[in-house]
Amino acid sequence: MTTLKNSKSQDILFINLPPVSPELLKTDDVTSADNLTPPLGLLYLANSIIDCPFVGSYKCVDFAIYDYGRLLEKKTMGKFVSEKMQNVGIEKPNIIAISLIFSSSYEFFKIVIAEIKKCWPDAIVIVGGIHASNNVAYLLRKHSEIDYIACGEGEEVFVEFIEMIAAGKQKNIFGVHSVNNIKKVKGNQFERTKFVEKLSIDYTRYHNMIDMKLYTTGTSLFSLSKTTLSVRSFAIMASRGCPYHCTFCAAHTVHGRDQRWRSMYNVVDEINWLNKTYGVTKYYLIDDNFLPKSKVIEFFHTLSSINIKDFEVVIQNMSINSTDFEIIDAIIAANITNNIAFAIESGVSRIQKKIKKNVNLNKAIELVKYSQSRGLNVRCFFIIGFPGETVEEMKKTFEYAKKLGADWSTFNVAAPIPGTEMYEEFVELGYILDGPSSWTATSLRDRVFDSKEISGKEIKELAYRANLDINFVNNMNIRKDEYKNAEIIFSNFIKKWNFHIFAYDSLRRIYKETGEKQAENDIINQMKMVLASNKKAQLFCKYFDLLDDDIRRILEA
Repeated sequence: MTTLKNSKSQDILFINLPPVSPELLKTDDVTSADNLTPPLGLLYLANSIIDCPFVGSYKCVDFAIYDYGRLLEKKTMGKFVSEKMQNVGIEKPNIIAISLIFSSSYEFFKIVIAEIKKCWPDAIVIVGGIHASNNVAYLLRKHSEIDYIACGEGEEVFVEFIEMIAAGKQKNIFGVHSVNNIKKVKGNQFERTKFVEKLSIDYTRYHNMIDMKLYTTGTSLFSLSKTTLSVRSFAIMASRGCPYHCTFCAAHTVHGRDQRWRSMYNVVDEINWLNKTYGVTKYYLIDDNFLPKSKVIEFFHTLSSINIKDFEVVIQNMSINSTDFEIIDAIIAANITNNIAFAIESGVSRIQKKIKKNVNLNKAIELVKYSQSRGLNVRCFFIIGFPGETVEEMKKTFEYAKKLGADWSTFNVAAPIPGTEMYEEFVELGYILDGPSSWTATSLRDRVFDSKEISGKEIKELAYRANLDINFVNNMNIRKDEYKNAEIIFSNFIKKWNFHIFAYDSLRRIYKETGEKQAENDIINQMKMVLASNKKAQLFCKYFDLLDDDIRRILEA
C-alpha cells in the first residue's frame, strides 16, 4: 500500500476499462457484439470534483475505444497501456481512479494496475464500480497495487478522499476500504457509501474526460428504432435505483433499492446541450428502472416539451410489473419514441418465482400487444439457464416468446455476477468457484461452466438458435406483412453487424414478398460476397438448416 504524502494540489487520472478484456474476446464467435457506451459513472465522478480546492488537474485514459486485435497478435498490450497512460497529459498523477464495473474487465484491469506501479509507484490507486464493490476483500488482498476501494456510489466520498490524500493524514471514510481496514456490516456485507441524493450533473465538462465526437457518433446500442442508425446519439440516466430483488442483478449493490431522480430540468438541459454542442438527436435512457408511476408520467410529459428536430428517446428497459396502459399512453402522447423494451426473463411461472422477478406473464402479453397497437416496436429480454432450470423450461420460454409476439426477443444466458443471489447459488451448487475463473464470460450469451441440466457450449447454442429462429427466420414483422418496419430493422442491423447472413436473408425475403426482384438479387449477391470474404459470416454455415431450401442451395453451391 502506498504511503500518504502531504501534497496540496492533486493531479488525478481516471481510467475507463473495456467491458471485456481484449484477450478474452473470441473473434471467431458470431454471437459476440460490440457496443460503445459512454462511461457515465466516471463522468459523474469527475463532475463531483469540479469545485474541490485540492484538485490541480484531471484527465481520463479511455481504454474502451481501441481495437486490440493487432496488439494481441504482437503481444504488446502492457507497452500499449503504459504509453497511453503516460501520454494523456499528466506527468505524475497523485491519484488514479479506476472504474471496474464488469467482471469480464478483470484480466485487462490486472495489466493496467501492474503498469501503473511501473510508471508511478507513488501514485494512490482507488478502484470503484459494481465488480469492485462486490469483491473488496479479494481485490485488496490479491493486488497490492490497489490502495483503496470505494464500495457503492462514489461521487460524495471521492471529494472527501481527495481531501484526505491532500492532507496526508489517514482517516476512516464511510464505504472506502483499504487492505488494513476492510469493513463489514450486517449480513456480512461490505460497508457501502451513502447514496447520492442530489443527482444534478454538470454535463458541460464531459469533453474533459472523453472524446465526445467519437461517443456521439459511435454510441449505437441495438434497439428497434424506426429511424436510421446514422444519427448522433448519447446515453443518459435520469434516475438511479431499483426496488426489485431479481436474483441475477447486481445493480442494487451500487445504486440501491430506492429510486432517486435527477431534476427534470437538469435532464432536459443536458439533452438540449448535447444537441446544441454535438448535434445529438437520439438519447438512450439506461436507467435501472422507471418508478414511481407519477414521476414516470411527469418525466415523459417533460420530455414532450423538448424542441429538437428529429428528437428521439430509446427506452432500454421497462418493468412489466410497474408499467400499465396509462404509462404507455403517456409515452405515446409525448411523441418522443417509436420503440420500447421490456425485461421479462422467463416464460415459466416457476422460474419467475425462483428468480424473484415475478412478472405477470399474462399482463406482459397485454402490454406488448397494447404497445404495438399504439405504434411502438417492442423488444423483450429473456434469460435462460437459471440454477435448477431444466432444458424443457428453457424451451418453454422460447415458446412463450413466440406467443408474446414482440418485434424482437433477446435471449441471454444467465451469467453469475458477483454480488447477486444467483452467483452464490451457482457457487453452492459447485458449478463455479468464487473467484476469477468465474469472471471470464465475454458476453451475455457466454457461459464458462457446465451444469447437470446442460453444458456451457450447449446452452449457448440453444440461446443463439432461438435468436435466429424467432428474430430472423420467423420474424414477427415479416410474418405480419409489416415489410417496411422489418426493412428498417434489418437495414439498421446490417449497418452494425455487416457479416450477419441471417439479417441479409431477412431483407432478401422482404424484397421477395414485395416483388422487388432487383433488390432481392442484389441482396443475394451481397450474401455471396460476404460469405466468401468474411470469416464471421462463414461461421453461420452451421445454422443453414434454418434457412429455406432456395437460398440454402444458392449459398452452398
